[in-house]
Order: sequence, then structure tokens, then C-alpha cells
Amino acid sequence: MKYPFFTAVTLLLISLSAYSQSSVWKVEGNGAEFYIGGSIHILRAQDYPLPDEFYEAYNKCSILTTEMDINDANSAQNMLKMQQSLIFQDDKTLSSVLNKEVYNKLDSISKAMDLDIKLMDKLKPSMISMMLTLQSLQKLGVTERGVDSYFTGKAISDEKTLLFLETFDEQLSFIESMGEGNENEFMLYTIKDIENNENEFVDLIEHWKRGEQELMLKQLQDYKQNYPDIYETIVVDRNNAWMIHLENYLKTPEIEFVIVGAMHLVGSEGVLNQLKQKGFKVSQL
Repeated sequence: MKYPFFTAVTLLLISLSAYSQSSVWKVEGNGAEFYIGGSIHILRAQDYPLPDEFYEAYNKCSILTTEMDINDANSAQNMLKMQQSLIFQDDKTLSSVLNKEVYNKLDSISKAMDLDIKLMDKLKPSMISMMLTLQSLQKLGVTERGVDSYFTGKAISDEKTLLFLETFDEQLSFIESMGEGNENEFMLYTIKDIENNENEFVDLIEHWKRGEQELMLKQLQDYKQNYPDIYETIVVDRNNAWMIHLENYLKTPEIEFVIVGAMHLVGSEGVLNQLKQKGFKVSQL
């Protein structure tokens, strides 16, 4: 799933299972602590129950923090706002912002999913990317809610406090801006990602369950090199904005469990490295 949708990476190293790690970390500093976990935002039924360390961190926390309020995002008002934001409101169309070669490739992959590209001509590339990615993953049985949504439901049931790193409007602005000015490159990126999903997404889940970062990091670096503007907007800018919240969690006695997309945790500009650079202790569960 290339965030905020899906990062497709490959890894299936069964021989390393004896050295299993985790996708959850404990962060300590100033006499306080919180936990942070990398989420896959949509999963298969067989991926539940989740790895034990997610439940361990959740059981120790009194506050659950996610990227945004999922229930608020799913409200009728905000669903309508998203639809309006991701549709061209002027005379632009999908066919007018894409060159012929890219448009034809998009047409071919849409037909393979029984979708008529002509009926999607007023949709922005970001909306097309979201639709096609979800459609391709559903064919793999990826239909269940992801880690953040799952624990949000548990936290509400358990009456734990919910906090959020972003508002719905902030996250929508990130999605809406994806591909602007680089529509052809963005759609080629989406098409390539979809073509690789069948071979790579299942391996990604196994990789994530073991907390192995190597290939996710490689994909992140490829993403940064090939699509620097998008990378800066939806990865770096957001990581940096979240740091003030995370640092504040180490100034209070409550224990938080923070769940964000797994891609945001890795790399030199990732949240984990930024926390280490600030002198906090970061240890993998």
C-alpha cells in the first residue's frame, strides 16, 4: 500500500521465523512511555487475530491514538465532502489531464476490473487510484478492517480515550493533492502497484506480522526517488507534524498506544528514527 492506500512490498523468509520481531515499539523518555504500532489499513479475515504484541500494547494503554477519527470520516457529511473534493469541479476531465499512452493503459486495467473508464472521466486521479487499488485487493480477499479501525472499535467498547493526529479535512487535503501536476506519473505508479498486488500484498502482510522492515524500507526509498513530491507531502510532512503530539505523550503519566500506517515508522525520516534522534529510547516488543 503506497500510503494512504496500500504499500506493495515482497518478503517471505520463513527461515527467519525463529527470530521473529514485531511491528510494535515501546517509546520511553522523561519518566513516561507510550507504544506505537505500524498498521496495515485493510486486511483479510485470516489475518485475525493480530500479532500478540498489538494486544499487549493495547491492554497497557488508557489512550488510543490513530491518524484520524475513522468514525468521523465515515459520516455521511464527510463522505459527501470527500466525493465532492475528488471530482473535477471545472472543465477538466481524466482524459484531459492524462496523455494518450497513460490513458490507454488505465483503460486496459479498468476493463480487466469490469469498469468503464468513460464513466469515471470526471474523477480526479487520486479517486481513480483509490477505487482501482481497493478493487484489486478485494479480489485477493482483502476486505476486513485494518489494525487502526479494529482497535478503534475495541477502544470505544472498552471506554478508552481516543485521540487523533490529524483532522478529517487535513487528511482529505493530502489525498486530494496526490498527483496534482504529475497526473501521468501518479497514474503509472498506481497501475504498476496494482499489477504487482497479486504477487506482493500477501507477502507484505507476512513481512509486517514479523516486524521485518527491509523490503518496506526499499519500497519507501524507491517511492522517494521516483515520486519525490508525493513522498514529501504524504510521508515526510505528516511525520514531522505528528512529532509534537508524540513528544507531548512523554510529558504525561497516561500510557498511549499510537497506531499509524507502517510506512510512516521506517526510514531516516520515519517517526521511529526521529524519536531516537531526539534522545528517546525506542525498543521493539
